[in-house]
Amino acid sequence: MTQVQIKIITLFVVGILLGPTYHAYCYFFSGESLSKDMLDEISDRWVLDDESIFRISSGKSYRPIELPLTSIENAILIQITCIKNACNQINESILSISSGSSVTFQETIRINSFLPFRDFTTEPISIVHPEKYMILVEPKVETQSPPSIVLSIKKNVTSPSIILLSIGYGFCLLPLLLFLKTFRTS
Repeated sequence: MTQVQIKIITLFVVGILLGPTYHAYCYFFSGESLSKDMLDEISDRWVLDDESIFRISSGKSYRPIELPLTSIENAILIQITCIKNACNQINESILSISSGSSVTFQETIRINSFLPFRDFTTEPISIVHPEKYMILVEPKVETQSPPSIVLSIKKNVTSPSIILLSIGYGFCLLPLLLFLKTFRTS
């Protein structure tokens, strides 16, 4: 093996550490579990923790999750995992985080069917004001038997640095091109 090939392999290993490994660490291993709830029924009204009734004006939702959050638990990450066969029923659902009448975060759920465990993960979400927040999943399509989903919430998640990710993924792709070029010439 030539010196050039050794340098290319070293560059590739550094790229793997800065790109995919760092990305996986941020999403799967950083942070602490805050809540993990199994949601298996939908309705248009729910009794909340303080015994008040929460009514959804149009459509239905899974049971809302109420969490008191502060800026200490900043950068929360929400992951929704569903059963393999029923994922299509919750695709295009709406995930929202609200406090009182103001919506802090809202995103359309797009289930990643490429992965075997079929999930949806948000980017880390910043919590600015210490309040009680409500996390709500509203299916787009109403069904008689909604799919069971697991809603996992992690706090203090590390947000991946775009610069490190770009360098890492670049270091992964560039050595592959150079490696192919050196093998073609030898």
